[in-house]
Amino acid sequence: MAANLESSLTKQTSKRATDVTKNAFDLAAEVKSNFNSLMQEWTQLRDTLKEDSLLCHRCECQASSHLAKNRITVSKQDLERLTTETMQLKEFLPKVLSTEYIGAFAKLNAAESEIVNLEKNIDKISNDVAHWQSRYQNTLSQYEQEKEDKFATQCELSELNKQLSEQSEYCASLGSAICTLLWRVSKHEDSIQLFLVGSKVDEFLVMVHHTLESYIATYHDELPEEDTDEAQFVLALSGIITNIAASAYGRDFLVTNSNGQILINTMTSILSQTPITHSAKLRNLILMCLYNISINQKGLKYILSIQGMIPLLAWLVTEEKESDNQLHTLKVIQSLIIEPDNIEVIHQVNEVLPVEKLEKFAKSRHPDLKEIAVELLMDLKSVI
Repeated sequence: MAANLESSLTKQTSKRATDVTKNAFDLAAEVKSNFNSLMQEWTQLRDTLKEDSLLCHRCECQASSHLAKNRITVSKQDLERLTTETMQLKEFLPKVLSTEYIGAFAKLNAAESEIVNLEKNIDKISNDVAHWQSRYQNTLSQYEQEKEDKFATQCELSELNKQLSEQSEYCASLGSAICTLLWRVSKHEDSIQLFLVGSKVDEFLVMVHHTLESYIATYHDELPEEDTDEAQFVLALSGIITNIAASAYGRDFLVTNSNGQILINTMTSILSQTPITHSAKLRNLILMCLYNISINQKGLKYILSIQGMIPLLAWLVTEEKESDNQLHTLKVIQSLIIEPDNIEVIHQVNEVLPVEKLEKFAKSRHPDLKEIAVELLMDLKSVI
């Protein structure tokens, strides 16, 4: 755009300079022609007058010797007319010639000054054009270089993304395989104590906490299918924690360890964040873990200290579609109110838990769900 503007300015300035120069030279040529014409007439007239004067003088001084064949006769009338014309030319020619000549030269000087200014402007514009052309070429070179660098960076980024994706898939597959094996090993109660010995236990609990948080934050409402490596990895980690909580030593360790408490909070929050239509198995493992922890006296107090725990369980009872998850939710609620000094908790459950839902469960064909619903109804009615 800058190059087009500079080119247009240069063309307009050049055209203007050409027009002014042409007018000035035309005017100068006209003045010069008129001046030369007048000078020729004046010279001819002067020569004629001189010749006439010489002839007259010769006629007076040498009348007798030069009246032969070279004698020129001029009439008095012609001489008077010529004298009159000469006097008129002498009177008017300097005035006319001076006015026209001075005016023409004044215009010529003005034209020459304008031409000089225009030439300076042309030089300045030419320098500006050269400067902007140089900057344009530099910018164009930089753009081409940056374009090449960007393409190279995009290619490198694409390759890195590909490598990262491959590494993520490999890590997910490896984690899924290893944690699935650990999940199976952790089913044996005698292996739990060995599992929880050493300095790496806290690192493992922190890793499980961050993995669950990242998993929910990444997928939220669109959790992967449970047969994928990533989902299997998360399920295996949750299963290991559930098996740890299934042993007396393990649940006591989780409740008394700060990283274990953080993990319990994380797993509880997952119950409210995961969609009911997905991740039923993950919720099942978390509910089993909470039930195992509630068996411990310290665990029971810690779960009750979690804000919004009772309303969350009541919401799960109402919204949950899987019968196994409904069963484990009711078992957690029953575990929380079974202590005789938990009257306040029972009243809270009565306020938020729909009795109609419990009565419906009490008529269920699922024997375990029916049994726990009946027991829970009796426990709740006993304090009314």
